[in-house]
Amino acid sequence: MTNHKLLLSLCLAWPAILPAGAQQTHDTIRLQLLPAETITLDEVEVHARKTPAAPSRFSDMHPVELVSTGGANGDLYKALQTLPGTQVQGESGHLLVRGGSSEETQTFIDGMHVLNPYTSTGINSPARSRYSTFLFQGINLTTGGAPLEYGQALSAVLPLETKDYSPVSKLGVNASVVGVGGGGTRAYADGSLSVDLNYQHLGLYNRLFPGRKEFLKPYRMASAASQWRHALSRNLLLKVYAQYDRTDFTTLEGDDHRSFALGEDNVYLNTTLRSTQASGGWQWFAGVALSWYRRHIAGAATAGDAYAARRREVHLKAKATRHLLPVLRLDLGAEGYLRRYQDGYRLPAAAHYRQSVSPALAAAFLSVAYYPLESLKAEASARAEYASTNRQVEFSPRLAVSYYAGHFMLSATAGRYTQLPAATYLLAHPRLKAEACTQLNLALHYDHAGRFCKAEAYYKSYRHLPLWQGNALTSGGYGHSKGIDFFFRDPVSVKRLEYQLSYTYNLSRRKYARYAAMTTPQYATRHNASVVVKYSIPRLHTIVGLTNTCASGRPWHNPDRPGLMNDEVRPYNSLDLGLTFIPHRKVIIHASATNILCRRNEFGRIDGKPILATSDHFFYLGIFITLGKKAAYDVSNF
Repeated sequence: MTNHKLLLSLCLAWPAILPAGAQQTHDTIRLQLLPAETITLDEVEVHARKTPAAPSRFSDMHPVELVSTGGANGDLYKALQTLPGTQVQGESGHLLVRGGSSEETQTFIDGMHVLNPYTSTGINSPARSRYSTFLFQGINLTTGGAPLEYGQALSAVLPLETKDYSPVSKLGVNASVVGVGGGGTRAYADGSLSVDLNYQHLGLYNRLFPGRKEFLKPYRMASAASQWRHALSRNLLLKVYAQYDRTDFTTLEGDDHRSFALGEDNVYLNTTLRSTQASGGWQWFAGVALSWYRRHIAGAATAGDAYAARRREVHLKAKATRHLLPVLRLDLGAEGYLRRYQDGYRLPAAAHYRQSVSPALAAAFLSVAYYPLESLKAEASARAEYASTNRQVEFSPRLAVSYYAGHFMLSATAGRYTQLPAATYLLAHPRLKAEACTQLNLALHYDHAGRFCKAEAYYKSYRHLPLWQGNALTSGGYGHSKGIDFFFRDPVSVKRLEYQLSYTYNLSRRKYARYAAMTTPQYATRHNASVVVKYSIPRLHTIVGLTNTCASGRPWHNPDRPGLMNDEVRPYNSLDLGLTFIPHRKVIIHASATNILCRRNEFGRIDGKPILATSDHFFYLGIFITLGKKAAYDVSNF
């Protein structure tokens, strides 16, 4: 996934900036690519009026809204860090939600799990999403109280739905300071076939903008992706998506300046079959997904050593939905996960250490949604899950209620969620209990005339977290996380100006892993806020995006003070800028820069030494050209 090609669809979002003569073409393309409404987004209509939206979502966001965010550089997960409930992760790039670790937030594509959605970039280098944002019809980050259809996620889920069709054949190429790429779609009567090829090489970029790392071999990534969509009948849709990417680089690390060489291969294959009948009878879904990746590191901890890890997962899922009555809907399904984790480590002139574990899970879920009034929705659901590693059955109930009054909605959810411990813990102790989290959420929404506002209070209670007690790994860890999220978006008050405000207060405390007492984890910050502004200048055919993100300081353990994790680094702040220039309907030029005020941000400390990102800044410049004659270049080759 390149960090730039996603931004090309800006020409689809702001028609006012297009040059003369391109408006008609733009309108045609935009109408063809606008996402179709689905039952996932709109729930069900009663007496021609929509019921309240899913209470756990802050909004259903179009991909353009995310990738055009200043400083996001086209990356899905970095753009999501401007939403409330998320934590700034400049050193890893992973998505952390409401005091939970990155393993607690899971990504699903077309309802199927993605085992490894990030690329590898090395020590204290932000990772990136492996998937193009413009594959998807909409972005719905569920920060709390997720439906129990999505298992194995304690904190949040990111369900992504790919487009059902692509009616326009198109072809385009791009070049930038970080790489080259191209791709296209061939549409036919009953479907389409898309291919996307990209190659990144940061050799030139490192020479122009050197960072803190010394690269012996610069970061390189080659990726190839393809998606086939075919309508088997009027009400039956088949989708097949496949992607492979290869990443490698070599840097100097540590006080011994050892050579740190990383190579990683990622494979993801997703096949789904869905009935699309809109009324009457059963609607059903079946899918299978394969995730596989292999990572090898030479010089992982000391010169001459070697670390290897392999992870693979097969996810099987089937579900069915039916409206038993106009005011009563039933959802039921079953799924299974077959996983295998392998780790190996070798020192020179020493025995090769290897370990593996093969957890399997089987789950069934049931949900009943009841609409007793036009403005009221109540949903009761349950999930039962069996894990082969500990041979235990986990039962998780959930209750969600939403009430709609005018332009306001009041919603509440309460539920229990479980998840097997991360691979590193299961490899050390396969019989650990499933981690458990009980969530309570209460939210008030306002949505009118384009303006959207939401405030939500939440409480999370953790049990059975992995905890080291001496040399023994147990399931005796526990903790809690509580706070308030606020979000406001206004694209209509000022002509050609769109802005959004986000704020999160979070108090997270845990006794788990190597923390011997209740304390705030190293990755959790109490205050997080962001301001996102986008302004279009029609006469210059330009869009300006500005993002300011700030957070309170990360906790760290200061041995000169009493207690555990008893100090904080200075607060985080980054002002990011993005500029998009469209001189012609088939040419797009985009530039972006992060942290333009040159602040030196820290992400905690270890042994008193600050944790710093590889670079305090990132600068990007790219150009995108359409080769076809019928359509302007759409970044979403898919």
